[in-house]
Amino acid sequence: MDTLTVEYRESKLVKPGSYKAKIRALEQKPSTYREGERALTVEFELLSGESAGRILRKTYALHLAPKAKLTALVTRLLGPLRDGQLVDLKKLIGKECEVVVTVETGQDGRQVARIVDVFAEGGDHETNGAGVQGMAQVAARSS
Repeated sequence: MDTLTVEYRESKLVKPGSYKAKIRALEQKPSTYREGERALTVEFELLSGESAGRILRKTYALHLAPKAKLTALVTRLLGPLRDGQLVDLKKLIGKECEVVVTVETGQDGRQVARIVDVFAEGGDHETNGAGVQGMAQVAARSS
């Protein structure tokens, strides 16, 4: 039999802050929090900093409503929504954006990078709410 090899690499934690990113993939799955509901995992590839090329994921409840986090993502990257509008979420794939990352300690004691918010790349404060810079400062202070 031929050899089967794989390289072991230590993974470096993504530092807190704001990063340019691109949405690479979407995955629909059952919600781990609410039985019978669906969730959407969004895969982001970091494009800037020493973590360029790293993949981070954020999971959203799969519904659009005025206060839903998925609604904020969709309106920031695709534009405003109208009541009753059907949205093709696959249009998010390939969209460039800015993600704000913080570092949290999990129940097992390990530190993990977590996306706390996503903004339109270079968008204004009206579109992006508090803005990338403000969120990056909050993320840096919380670590």
